[in-house]
Order: sequence, then C-alpha cells, then structure tokens
Amino acid sequence: MSDNLSNKNNSEEIDLLQLFGFFESKVKGLIRLIFSGVKSVFDVFIVFLQILQQNFIKVSIVVIVAFGVGYSYDMYQPKVYASKMIVKPLFDSKYQLVTNIRYYNELVSNRKLDKLSSLFNLNKEEAESLKGFDIKDGPESEKEKTRLFNGFMKSLDSIAASTVTYENFVENITIYDARLYEIEVKSSINNVFGKLSKGFKKTFKSDKYSKENKRKKDTLFKLKKASIEKSLRDIDSLKKVYITELSKTKNQTVQLFGSTALKLADEQKQTKEFELLQLQIAEQQKLTTLEEDAIKENQLFEVVSDFQLIGSVSGGLMNKMKFMFPLAVFILVLLALFGMRFNKFVANYNRH
Repeated sequence: MSDNLSNKNNSEEIDLLQLFGFFESKVKGLIRLIFSGVKSVFDVFIVFLQILQQNFIKVSIVVIVAFGVGYSYDMYQPKVYASKMIVKPLFDSKYQLVTNIRYYNELVSNRKLDKLSSLFNLNKEEAESLKGFDIKDGPESEKEKTRLFNGFMKSLDSIAASTVTYENFVENITIYDARLYEIEVKSSINNVFGKLSKGFKKTFKSDKYSKENKRKKDTLFKLKKASIEKSLRDIDSLKKVYITELSKTKNQTVQLFGSTALKLADEQKQTKEFELLQLQIAEQQKLTTLEEDAIKENQLFEVVSDFQLIGSVSGGLMNKMKFMFPLAVFILVLLALFGMRFNKFVANYNRH
C-alpha cells in the first residue's frame, strides 16, 4: 500500500514539473517575441540613420531649396485677415443664424458681389475681398454642458435615462445645442469687419420667426405682470379692510371682556398681518424675477464679443508653405531612398 502511495506522489510531482515546464517555455517564447520586435524596430531606426547619414548633403540641399520655394510662395500670396465675433442668439434665432452663414458662403463662392454689398453695406472692392464665413459653437464651460445634460435627462423616463452617459451626450452635442456661437470672417482687406458687424445685426432683425417668438414672450410678460400687480393691489386692499375690521372688533372686545381679550386680539392681528406680508413679499419677488428675465431677453441676440475693427493675419504653421513644403519634400525623399535600398535588397536577396 505504501508503494502505491509513493507512486501516486511521484506521478503528481511529474505532472507539476511538466506544467511548470510548459509555462516556462511559453514565457520564454513571449520574451523572445518582444525582444525580436524591439530589435526589428531598432534595426529600422538604424537603417534610417544610415540612409540619412549617407545622403545628408543631398537631403539638406533638397530641403533648403524646398524652403526657398515655399518662402517665395508665401511672399507672393495675398494676405488673408480674420476677425471673430461671439454672439448669444435668443428666441431660437440660432437656426436662422446658421442658415444665414451658409447663405453668405454661397454668395462668396458664386461671387454674388451685389448681394453681399447690399447685405453688409459694402462697396464692390470690400465685397470682393470676402473669402468666407465660418460658424461654430462658442466657448462653453463644463458647467454649461452639465446644465444641458441635466435638462436633457429630465426630459427622459427612468429607463431611457439609464442608457445615457454624460460622455455620450457631450459627444453628440450638435451646433444647434450651443448657447454661444463664434463667427469668423476672412477677408483680404483688414479693416472691413466693422461694417460686417452692422450687417449681421441687420440680418438678425429680419428673422420673422424669432421676432414672432419675441412678440409672444413680450405679450406673455405683460399678462403675467398685470396679474401679479393685480394680486398686489388685492393684498393691499385686503390688508386695509382687515385692519379696519380688526380695529372695530378690538374696541368691542375691550368693552365686553377687558384687557385679557385685548391681548389675544392683538396676537391674532399680528398673525394675520404676518401672513399677508409674506404673501405680498412672495408676489413682489415674482414680479422682480419676471422683470429681470424681460431685461435679459429684450432683443433677438446679444453680442458677447464683437469683431475686431482691424483683422489679424489668418493661418498658423499648417498654412505656411515655407514649413509644409520642406517637410513634405523631406518625407518624399526619405521614402524614395528607402525604396531604393529595399529594391537593392530584393535584387541581391537570392545571391546570399
């Protein structure tokens, strides 16, 4: 029996050794694979340095020539100036704003100079200088995005709300969900933007849909204000009537029941007056809030930041040919040299 137990233990030890050996071989294989990959990347990098070293003078000359060509191109290209305006559309005028920007770009593309001149009160030279209009959602804080998200979640039932995350909501925000809008205009003349600002304000005023929304809100404001003012007058009248009646009751109480009853009547008076005062304060707060909202939204849009009167030169490094052209030539030259090295390797492969 002891022999059987010994054989069983030996068999288990052999199985464990085989298992450890299997894992050891797999780990070694993975390490060799990683090392081989790193070595391949290093070999490619060394080949790149060798090619660059062997052809350094040629590559340098080509890049310098490309820089000169790009610099000359930038020198003779007419400068384009840009200016930005940030607006806050009200009464759903943002829809018309986006449509107007697309319309202006169509006019620029089709060189409808007369129409542009009449819209923005420009002369022919100024209208011809316009290069394009761009609109995008303005600088919104995380707080504003959170406000939009909370408002959207309130409009959903509990099942639908459980499937929506803040990250997905932010990714799917469209230009029509923004509160602020940044408008950028490009022109070959740097002092035309003041006239464009006046033209934009004029186009806002021609939006019939937004004007109708504003008219409805103004009418609703007047109705609410009249209702609150009537409530305040009623409360004031009620206070006067109550005080008059209470004074009569007070005199009668003194004559019939004496000072103890008078004290109870005074306490009752103070309680009722306090309730009426609280009601009056609440109505006054409603009126104040209503008037504040009316002041905030008394026009179709607000200009948060107007166009600069003098535009700045448009374009960053990506639009400078003196940088982009040499970079493109450098990459093409390296690809050509790599191709030549690879072609030579393929041609000599069978000889080894």
